[in-house]
Order: sequence, then structure tokens, then C-alpha cells
Amino acid sequence: MRKLCALKWKLFTSWCGECQQDPANCPVGTVLEFLQAHFSTGLSHSTLKVYVAAITAYHAPLCGMPVGKVPLVALCRPPFESIEEIPARYLTIKTALLLVLTSLKWVGDLQALSVAPSHLEFAPGRGTFPTNTTQPVVLQAFCPPPFREPDQQKRNCVCPVRALDAYVHRAALWRKTDQLFVCFGPPKKGYPVTKQILSRWIVDAISTAYVSSDLPSPLGVMAHSTCAMAASKALMAGVPIQDICNAAG
Repeated sequence: MRKLCALKWKLFTSWCGECQQDPANCPVGTVLEFLQAHFSTGLSHSTLKVYVAAITAYHAPLCGMPVGKVPLVALCRPPFESIEEIPARYLTIKTALLLVLTSLKWVGDLQALSVAPSHLEFAPGRGTFPTNTTQPVVLQAFCPPPFREPDQQKRNCVCPVRALDAYVHRAALWRKTDQLFVCFGPPKKGYPVTKQILSRWIVDAISTAYVSSDLPSPLGVMAHSTCAMAASKALMAGVPIQDICNAAG
């Protein structure tokens, strides 16, 4: 493993030389550009993990943290916060992204969700979409109040239940259907959104998050790959495979 990491570091060093960057002190944006370039060539997630491990081993800490652990919390700041005041566009695309990441559902499944009283239930710490299947869509709250530490309030900004609750109440002002996600602008404001538009919203949310962090928007992002990557991340974090399968339906 040590030899493999050394090889990956050598490749990263060569790439940084072409970009006139110091491989041991370059900004996180440079690391992301390198990983995106290699991801676009078809490298697997497991191979990219080796690159991350190698760069983390040799790179100087950023913000007091290993480069592989630097948090990118774009959804916790403008234009995605404060959630009570942001334009409808940013509230909508943020909610769509958080739901696809946390529910492991495909865009078609999200499009079918409803806000009808019998199809959406809020309870302390969760939001539930009962379905005709045996497995409802259940969203767990993330770092809900009361907050014991300032960092918990910041992390609550990426809570899917919080975003969903804010979106449902805001969209109630213009919605013309029980479908959860509706168009937020003319000429079809309030009417059901198509799967194609919902997919564009998710990609738009990802791109906006990068741009707002002064990072280049990743190439080739697709809404359906977001669901797959969320499932892979859960597996690597130790979530039992059966729980992942149950969540994905």
C-alpha cells in the first residue's frame, strides 16, 4: 500500500508541475480539479480513494486538518442560507439535492412524492412519505435543536427535514398541485415539475455549491450518479448493506 501511495503521489506531483502548483501546499481546489480530471477518465471510486490517501499523507494540513478531511460546507452559507430568506430557486434546488442524497431515491421516485396530508407526515426528528409499498421514505433530522455547540447549528443547515419543512411551507404560497416539487418560476409556476427539470435542479445545486466556494464546477455531473455516490459513501462509512438496500427500495 505504501508503494502504491508513493506512485499516486508522484503522479499528482507531476500534474501539479504542469499546472505550476506546489503539490504539498496547493489549495483544496487544485486537489479537486486533479481528482475530477481522473474521475472523468473513468477511474473507479476505490482508485480515487487511494489518490486521496496519498495526497493526504504528503500534503500540508489545510485549516488545521488533513486535506482529505477538509469540509466543503457550501450548503451552509449564501446563496443557500439563511433558509428563511433565500430566493425560491435556491431553497428548491437545495431541498432537491438533500433529498436525493439522504433518501437514496432516483429522480423519478422524488418526482412522485406528494404533500397531500396522507402522503407527508412531520414528526419530531423526522419527515416521512408513506407510500403504497412496504417501505416508506423516511428522512431523519440532522443535528436538530437545541444546539449544545455552535458547530451543531451550522451542521443543521444540511438537515433534509429542515429544508423539506421550509420548502413545503414556502411553496404552499404558489403550488397548484399536491406533487412535492413544483416549478418556482414562470410560465409554469406552481405546476408539477418534470423528471428532466428535477434532474437539472440537482446538477444546478452541485454546480452552484462549487462556484460559491470559488471552486471549478465538476464536469459530467449527472443527477442519477449523485444517488449512487451517496449509497457508496454510506457503505464506506459502515452502514449495513441491507439498510442501504432498504432505503433505496
